[in-house]
Amino acid sequence: MKTTIRTLALAGVLGASLLGAQTSTTAQSPTAGCGALATPAAGMMDHGHGGHGMDMGTPGDMHGQHVEFDQMYIDMMIPHHESVMALAEVALPELTDSRLTAIARAIIDAQGPEIAELEQLRDEWYGSPEPAAMDDAMMGMMMEAMPGMGSAEHQMQVMSADWQVQTFCAAADKDLAFIDQVIPHHQMAIDSSRIAVEKAIHPELKEIAARVITDQQAEIDELEAIRADLTGAATPAS
Repeated sequence: MKTTIRTLALAGVLGASLLGAQTSTTAQSPTAGCGALATPAAGMMDHGHGGHGMDMGTPGDMHGQHVEFDQMYIDMMIPHHESVMALAEVALPELTDSRLTAIARAIIDAQGPEIAELEQLRDEWYGSPEPAAMDDAMMGMMMEAMPGMGSAEHQMQVMSADWQVQTFCAAADKDLAFIDQVIPHHQMAIDSSRIAVEKAIHPELKEIAARVITDQQAEIDELEAIRADLTGAATPAS
């Protein structure tokens, strides 16, 4: 079963999608919150079915095929963006700190158009806007092309909208959970984008990668400052 993360973030049926329903609508969703989930802890570790194009059950599909770096970056970044958008959507009514609410809205406002931009470029360059299935073979090639980003299990977890949303909803302190999930999520995007700035073939993709680095590092800095304020701890730079 393929769960569409765009549905989670943009379709207005977040709860139904997390339970396995499928839909083709792409309208902007109302904010749902954790109350839309019947069992927030169920399926928390189901990495293989939480992402756009993720299918860990068909290993080897990409063996013997050359996949250009730019396509791999796009195919990783689309579900990566979609998973944090799903988290931001469900977090909006749950967050109590207005600064975090503003960041959640900024994530949705910025990364939605970036997904559309990446899809347009993928369609133009590779013949389809849809990212390739994130099977074992594709994940292996991505880890080789973009080293130093952690294990395949960690990367699949980060890119799983199910895991992001359900982990958030199971947390006692939603504000701290949002911070602690978004920071490593953004860091993964920054790490891969730094590689893309060096390796990407198309200048358009280099520009997107540079933007991701700038925008998401700024949000990490703000999130770390908010976390220090909420917990009374010093920021890493202090």
